Amino acid sequence: MIRHLFPLLIFLSISRLADAAGPPTIDDNGNAVDFSVRLARAKIPLDYGGQDIDTTTRWLGLSLREKVSKHVTLGMYGGYAYVTQTDNPVTQGVEMNGYHAGFTLIGFLYTSQRASLYYTLDYAYQKVDHKGESQAVVIDWFDSRAEIGGLVALTGQVRLYGGGGYGYLDGEERVSGTVNSTKNFKGAERVVGFVGLDLKTDPSGHVGVEARAGMARRVEIYFKRSY
Repeated sequence: MIRHLFPLLIFLSISRLADAAGPPTIDDNGNAVDFSVRLARAKIPLDYGGQDIDTTTRWLGLSLREKVSKHVTLGMYGGYAYVTQTDNPVTQGVEMNGYHAGFTLIGFLYTSQRASLYYTLDYAYQKVDHKGESQAVVIDWFDSRAEIGGLVALTGQVRLYGGGGYGYLDGEERVSGTVNSTKNFKGAERVVGFVGLDLKTDPSGHVGVEARAGMARRVEIYFKRSY
């Protein structure tokens, strides 16, 4: 039943201009809300019970992050998802599409004008499918992560950030038609590492790039504005 709620959650996220991308904004001049457009591409090894399937995911989405207290920020995000796989007979040569949605909590452990230390708790859901003439496949998964990161202002406009953490991915593949099967899978890796560069384009605008390794090899570009 919970999984059927996610289409509604993604609609609500986008309708509110829906975790903003990039590091927490510590020099926001009193602004409490970050709105972002995110483009990401990731390669994720999925463990299908002894066989690792290389999975490529592309995201195009929106995100919203709001400061609820001095040390805590809450966020939500969602958008389109596109998935391809190699070495999986039921998905070979096809691109599945669907949506993703998630929530984020960010807590500040230390802040100053030039540096900060923070932690992030993130929970996401993704569902994609493909319907052919004689067969249909649906793949969905839940992804949770706990991370700790640090940020340093190199100049007044450029910030470098990075960190690491631990994550867990759990999902299911359902095939119907000529072949009928249900398979469970999980993320082959659980350690997370990330590094990014954030450029302040004006008093309330940011653009940045972030790279991740471990649980997922991902590159993300974001365009963010604070309000």
